[in-house]
Amino acid sequence: MSTECQNFSSKEKRIVLIACCLAGFISPLLTTMINLAVPTIGLEFNISAHDQGWLVMSFFLSSVAFLVPMSRLSDLYGKRKLFIIGIVIVLLSSLASAVANSFSVLLVWRIVAGIGTACISSTSISMIAQVYPRSQRGLPLALNTMCIYIGASLGPGLGGLITEMFGWRTMFLALIPFSIAAFITMFYFKTDFRTSEGEPFDIKGSMLYGVGIVVMMYGIITLPSVISAAFAAAGAVLLVAFFRFETKEKYPVLMVKLFSGRTYRRSTIAAFLNYGSSYAVIFTLSLYLQNVGGMSPGAAGLIILLQPLTQAIVTPFAGRASDRMNPRILTTSGMIMMCVGTALMMTLSVDVVIYRVYLTLFFTGLGYALFSSPNTNMIMGSVSAKNYSEASGVISVMRQVGMMSSVAIVMCMISVMMGTTANITPDMYGAFIDSVRYSFAVCFMLAVAGAVMTWFSKGDEAPDACA
Repeated sequence: MSTECQNFSSKEKRIVLIACCLAGFISPLLTTMINLAVPTIGLEFNISAHDQGWLVMSFFLSSVAFLVPMSRLSDLYGKRKLFIIGIVIVLLSSLASAVANSFSVLLVWRIVAGIGTACISSTSISMIAQVYPRSQRGLPLALNTMCIYIGASLGPGLGGLITEMFGWRTMFLALIPFSIAAFITMFYFKTDFRTSEGEPFDIKGSMLYGVGIVVMMYGIITLPSVISAAFAAAGAVLLVAFFRFETKEKYPVLMVKLFSGRTYRRSTIAAFLNYGSSYAVIFTLSLYLQNVGGMSPGAAGLIILLQPLTQAIVTPFAGRASDRMNPRILTTSGMIMMCVGTALMMTLSVDVVIYRVYLTLFFTGLGYALFSSPNTNMIMGSVSAKNYSEASGVISVMRQVGMMSSVAIVMCMISVMMGTTANITPDMYGAFIDSVRYSFAVCFMLAVAGAVMTWFSKGDEAPDACA
């Protein structure tokens, strides 16, 4: 069904919201559960601390490379259809990951899982925005964000406990109930949004984007070698070429003209800075608590639970508040909390002081909660209904690139301080702590830039076709 906006019943709205919220658990579970299992997987396959990061980064690279093309395909062939395809891909890749017999095979299935989550992430926010008018959108978007955070809150503890009790392979099976429930629920919604039906697919633009983002991020992740810098520069050149190509394309894979809007441009950049400054907190604390602190995966997971739990509790209130007050007050407050959290990460030492860890997790969790759903509401409110898929995809791209950049900063510093083959043994604790401090000095600067960006993000609004 090709439509920009129509009236939907309360039942139809609930179905879409429930399906998207169920799917909202999947991506954070795929990322946060494995964070606590990374050291265990590393021991089984005998890989270095640096290479362990690829268990997280391979998923992100795949997901971000396919997000923009999948957003466009959802407009051409149907958002509901692509959402269901994404669920199936995640389900199959999870089953395959559970029986992977080598590190390389596991990485392949992590890449496939990234493609599935790209299908889901590029359609979920868009469908919610499509069925809810702007005046009612804050709470549904917040609930979707809250489910993402609940998934993130379940992930560390669940991943750690499952790894400790049953082995890391079993944790992939925890995704099956959410995948099946989202799959079944979406079948009760019959409308399939195809806002660009009949238009051609931009293959050249998709290739430029996908290759450019992968090459650039690979270069950043593998820094500081000269070859890595060359990869990063080459990727950046390809992305510049992509943006220039898209401005001339009649049917672009990404409507780059959206970035001419002040609110859209600054809010999407702020999303990158938010995740870029803070996502590596859990990844780093997982290594810190298990290696330097000598904790089990389950014990470390229960501690890390504080951050996403804070997010899950506060996010619905922030989402509802974004419908009633200036959202930039909330987003700027969130970035200030990130400044505090990243500053606290710089105080970690070889002697584990647990209250500093708790404070770090609390402030970063509060920062995510105050920032995410209000910022998403601002972005979706700045574009027309026809561009919801592009906007939804860009939100996910900025989030994923920010996450990748955050982990890449830590991996780069670990390479500089410890080398690419060293493990975190007692004689390397000092070097590891130095890498953490330097990493989060960079992250702190990103958080400060984000606070400035969010305060000046308010500007234009698109007319609401669903009002």
